[in-house]
Amino acid sequence: MSNDYGIALADSASFEQMEETMMNQSPDLRTSTIPQPTAGPLRGSEPMFGAAFEYAAIGMALISIDGLWIRVNSCFSAITGYSRDELLYTNIHDISLAEDVEHHKTCMEQLLSGTIESYQLEKRFAHKSGAVVMAELSMSLVRDTFGSPLYYVAQIKDISQRKLMEQRLAESEQRYKSLIAHNPAGILTCDMNGLIVSLNPAMERILGYTELEMAGYTINRFFNKTDIEGAEACWFLLETDNYMLQVEHKNGDIIDLGLKNVPIIVNDTMEGVYIIARDITQHNKDRESLRIAQQDLRETLRRQQGMTFKFRLIQDEFIHTLCDGELLHRLGYKPGDMLGNSLQQIWPEPLASTMDSYYRRAWNGEENVMYETTFRSITYLTSLRPISERGYVFEVIGSSVDITERKRMEVELCETKELLESFINNTTDAICVTDVQERVLSVNAAYERVFGWKAEELIGRRLPIYPSFLEEQRLEIYTSLREGRQISALETVRERKDGSIINVSVTKTPIKNEEGDIIAFAGITRDITERKRTEELLRKSDKLSVAGQLAAGLAHEIRNPLTSLRGFLQLLQNEMQSKQYYFEIMLSELDRINFIVSEFLVIAKPEAIQYKRSSLANILQSVIALLETQALLCNVELSLEIEEAIPELICSEKHLKQLFINLVKNAIEAIQKGGIIRLAVSMQDASHIRVRTRDNGCGIPDERVRQLGEPFYTTKEKGTGLGLMMCFKIVEAHKGTMHIESEIGVGTTIDVLLPVQLDLEAAGHTAVQPPFGRGQEKRKTETRSNPEPLTAAGPFAL
Repeated sequence: MSNDYGIALADSASFEQMEETMMNQSPDLRTSTIPQPTAGPLRGSEPMFGAAFEYAAIGMALISIDGLWIRVNSCFSAITGYSRDELLYTNIHDISLAEDVEHHKTCMEQLLSGTIESYQLEKRFAHKSGAVVMAELSMSLVRDTFGSPLYYVAQIKDISQRKLMEQRLAESEQRYKSLIAHNPAGILTCDMNGLIVSLNPAMERILGYTELEMAGYTINRFFNKTDIEGAEACWFLLETDNYMLQVEHKNGDIIDLGLKNVPIIVNDTMEGVYIIARDITQHNKDRESLRIAQQDLRETLRRQQGMTFKFRLIQDEFIHTLCDGELLHRLGYKPGDMLGNSLQQIWPEPLASTMDSYYRRAWNGEENVMYETTFRSITYLTSLRPISERGYVFEVIGSSVDITERKRMEVELCETKELLESFINNTTDAICVTDVQERVLSVNAAYERVFGWKAEELIGRRLPIYPSFLEEQRLEIYTSLREGRQISALETVRERKDGSIINVSVTKTPIKNEEGDIIAFAGITRDITERKRTEELLRKSDKLSVAGQLAAGLAHEIRNPLTSLRGFLQLLQNEMQSKQYYFEIMLSELDRINFIVSEFLVIAKPEAIQYKRSSLANILQSVIALLETQALLCNVELSLEIEEAIPELICSEKHLKQLFINLVKNAIEAIQKGGIIRLAVSMQDASHIRVRTRDNGCGIPDERVRQLGEPFYTTKEKGTGLGLMMCFKIVEAHKGTMHIESEIGVGTTIDVLLPVQLDLEAAGHTAVQPPFGRGQEKRKTETRSNPEPLTAAGPFAL
């Protein structure tokens, strides 16, 4: 509404009444004067403008400079649900939603300052009933002849219904698009000229072409109807039912499509056609394969190595109605010798009588009757299965397989078993077999030698070789075995009968029967005490190597601070009191020396990791709680998002805390002027958890990202480059991976992938080793094209 119109409304009102109302509602107005209309035509039009204000089809209101209602019309009262009297005792912001107030105040202030002449916005009002009314608000400011502001003029239009319709229309459009985009059937849209308008992703997959490649071309370019001479571009409009068509895939393959046309009707006019397609190439191939299979069935039956037959009970005799197979011929018979004949007519006695008893059991309804028969030096196994209809057996089908070779192999198997038992009893590895209740079934001689227990002392009881502090490990081992998983080369310790502890390598496997059920557990234990001693000697050798390298590093890092101290001490010899600035420099350099030495001492000491099942959510929440104060001091917001149903994982809680403390502290240091650090926990797949640390700091150049994790390489002024190296070591010790992306001016993202189920062998004596050792291998850091920050922290800073 323009200012002129607002003034006209003011002039048309009863100025005496308006002035009195404004004075009562706004004390600030008592010192100002509302302009009075002059005599003449404008004064005579007062009733007309008053009626226009009152009976306007939209809400109208006059508002004082401080936001109080001066006058409202009936329509506005209906929109808000408040009567005029109720509104005249309120402020415009009292019936506004809290989140809209600040923006509205800003707009009113801009009107008051003259920055804008009027404004229009969509605003939410709180209806008296508690509902939210969506309205279109237009406001302008009325000033007197001297330019002083008098009051605001507002027009309010209820657009709640329009907004609702817009929302419903948008939702309807989304549902339509979803139906097309996610439909498993290919859908192609054509206009009445046969030009392709669009196609959904399913059609793109079927034909191999993208929508961009097909849109704008005629349908015949891709769908060639070869059975219609001189086919026009709109041949498909002639099809009114389901039809099939062969088309060429983008890769050159010919595919079969099942098609259906659906007309597009708009305002009772057909504007185009939806062509709905399904790839039936495989269906046609399957149908042809079925035809060939049925054709080959009889031939297969004739040429099978075994024998298949059927019989029925006729006049108390079992008469064969089908019989064929290679086994039949090896037995010296032909199908004609079996068909229509009884057992006594085919087989000699007493074989016929024996087989009759099995036949009768199957005919009486017994499922899966099996028997072995030897005839003419051939042993074969027969299975009989009754075929019932409405509870009555009307036929029995039998199948026979030649097991002559299997019988021979069974003999060889017995001999092999004896040989294997001899091997087990004479091997140097300790072997033990337990049942599913963990009770010992058997042990070999080596087991007795390694652990000092006699077989008769162990059989029937649980193994007494687990130290008390490894009870949780024992439970995890047998839980894994019961789930069908094998434990391979688990390095741990066990207790001998005399109480001594030995280092062993354990392999355990579940034993299954023919049905696949676990019936026992087999374990092979190898004494590796001597090997461990050898490894310890090598480890000590590695420590000496590390010490040498650390000494070189320390000499390099300490040289410059010492030079500074020496120079400044010479300067301070004569003027001790006036050179306090140099004392501060010396103390700073000494602190740096102490920091570097401390870093080396921490890094040089390998630390054994003790694994247990822990909640990653609890670990991250404790990290956030620890660093939240530091983040606030740096004007940084910490955000933690955790998906539902994140499982616990086997890990070292202490080391994972150190890992994420390093990453978050580095992220805080990378943000210079305030920002946000987001930690998001989600499932990468069924077996891995992803922890993503993302900040909006300064970022790291591509060429530097590739070097992160190398010793003494750092992106920070006071870092040593060892913190991130330890982060990589911790992740590797947990059999995980860490990926880094960074972009200058955008920030850095670090993805840590950790396995949910850590291999039990990793839960043994694992240590986070020093970053330097034999070979001093260079760590590989995975990078991507759109990198984002990286940081490390405390005592391990970049």
